Amino acid sequence: MLLGVALSQQSPFQQRVNQAIQSGGPEFQRSMQQDPDQALCSQYRDRLPAELVPAFLERQRKLIKYPADGKLMGDWKKGEELFTNPRKGNCYACHTGDPREAGAGNMGPGLVGYGARGTSEAVVKYTYDKIYNAWASMPCSLMYRAGYHGILSPEDTAHIVAFLLDPASPVNANLKR
Repeated sequence: MLLGVALSQQSPFQQRVNQAIQSGGPEFQRSMQQDPDQALCSQYRDRLPAELVPAFLERQRKLIKYPADGKLMGDWKKGEELFTNPRKGNCYACHTGDPREAGAGNMGPGLVGYGARGTSEAVVKYTYDKIYNAWASMPCSLMYRAGYHGILSPEDTAHIVAFLLDPASPVNANLKR
């Protein structure tokens, strides 16, 4: 019986987490709740069964919002500011972009020369969607859903797309033109 009581007690860490959630107020408490798809990723440890993937992707695609003007490529210079800003895009935490930037992460794929893909409508849309909500193309991806979570606006996302695809961007400086 004592073992059962001991196992039902929360660890000190769990107690601190719960206390932090409770003391953060109602808005913080809501932000700490998993949405249904996050719960699926947790349940299946980020490896959804194949039969759940199509509906998951469809739900995530419906969460993507686009700029009011319909332009999915903005100003690459503004995109560079967002890409390197730790309070906004913070893309350098995981990705290499401008090859001159020494302090880039290597957890995500390197993006130097990303513009070699071109600027077709399909490439621009894929890039926009991936930045806005990575789960719309890769369920349970480690890449955070910057647009979905309100870190990036649709316009911010379009600027980062331009930073990655525009031939004038430093990301694409070494591409043959």
